[in-house]
Parts: sequence; C-alpha cells; structure tokens
Amino acid sequence: MTAGISEPGPGCADRSPAVSTTSPFLLTEDPSVADRIAALGEPRRYRAGEFVYRQGSTSEYFYQVKCGRLRLYLTRADGSERVLSYAEPGAGFGESTCFDGLPRYASCVAITDSEVLAISRQAIVDIGRRRPEILLEMTRRVSRKSRLFAMHIAADGLPARGRVALLFDHLVEAYGVERPDGSVGLRVQYSLDELSLMVGVTRVTMSRVLAQLIEDDIVRRCGRQLVLPSLDALRRVAGDYRP
Repeated sequence: MTAGISEPGPGCADRSPAVSTTSPFLLTEDPSVADRIAALGEPRRYRAGEFVYRQGSTSEYFYQVKCGRLRLYLTRADGSERVLSYAEPGAGFGESTCFDGLPRYASCVAITDSEVLAISRQAIVDIGRRRPEILLEMTRRVSRKSRLFAMHIAADGLPARGRVALLFDHLVEAYGVERPDGSVGLRVQYSLDELSLMVGVTRVTMSRVLAQLIEDDIVRRCGRQLVLPSLDALRRVAGDYRP
C-alpha cells in the first residue's frame, strides 16, 4: 500500500488529497460549527519538517488544518516515537493542553508545507458565552482525543495481529464504504510505514500480519482497496475492543 497523497508545493496551495487520511478522532461532526471556530483563528504557515509545537511546551492555542499534512506523535522515555495520528484539512489538534494549561504530551510536525489556523483559548471562552454549541464542540473534540488514546493503550496490550485489526477497525469509521454484498471497503491510502508507526510494530511485522489476515479471509485485496468481509470477524481478532 502506498500513501498516494497529493502534496502542496511551496506556498501551500490549497490542494487536498483524493482520499483523506486524517484520523476520524480529529474531525468535526458539524462543519458549520467548525467553520465558526476556524473564523477565530490566525493563519500560520509551516514548511515541511518544521514543528508547530514540541512535547513538553505550553500554549494557549489549538489548531485547525487549512492545507497540508502534519504528524502528531509522542516521544517515549527510551527515545522511541509513537505516532498518534495524522492531520489534514479540516482536522483539529492541540485542544486538550490548550485548555488545561499543562505541558503538551505530544509533538506536531509538518510533513508537507502546511497552513494551520491558530485559535486562542480566550477566543473560544468569549464566543462560547454567546454560542454554547462552540463549547459543546470543544468538549466533543477533547472527548474524542481521549478515545484515540484509549485505542493506543488497548493496542499496546495486544499481539501484533490484534493491533493491526484494531487499527483497521478504527479506520473503518472514517473510510469504510458498505458494499452490496455486506462487506466494507476500506479506502485507506496510508503507507505500510505509516500504519506500522500508528500501532508500534515494524514495517516487516505489519506486512506479515496483513498477509496473514488476507490468508485467513479477515481482509481481502480488491485493487488498491482493502475489503473487510465481516466486521465482527475483524473485531474478534482485535479482542472485541472498540474505542
């Protein structure tokens, strides 16, 4: 599997990939509310490889992606990294530490030239007095991030096969398309390296586990698309855990 992502050139032209690879836990449910939140932000541009923020820093801002692609990850005590998610246009990130005032638990770096909207805590507090739906959306976003962390914690307690199944179940929420025969097509365009980093296994292990899942008919290949014949069968492999 290859990422197949259209990358913005210098200046961050507003071009989106054909298939988004943003985590479903970073997306809003109501675009109109997201637009009102975005209107409060000030644009900031980052070149590929530039950090939006680093683990351990503090800030009164959170962000919404206007264009580009960013990686959110945490660095463990042994120096290894765990990718939490990727963010593309429409995704919000950094809300939790913006509102609790504590050091950030993860870093965010631009993978491609990117533009984000920086939104201050005070701007949300001010508009929230008049528009409670804004506060409700912020609460929902923080709750969704908690579920994302729950998935990663659960994955750490599973063997590689269970981790990969849990990740695919997570991706179904964003990219699953029901097919006429009742199966679900997964329009995922993450690379094997990216999938590996999200569940803490090597690329070789990811490739091996995916091959086993295909052999066991838990996953099928259909061109560039992965097809899941039975979500129940997939979730049994993941230990029946759902974030």
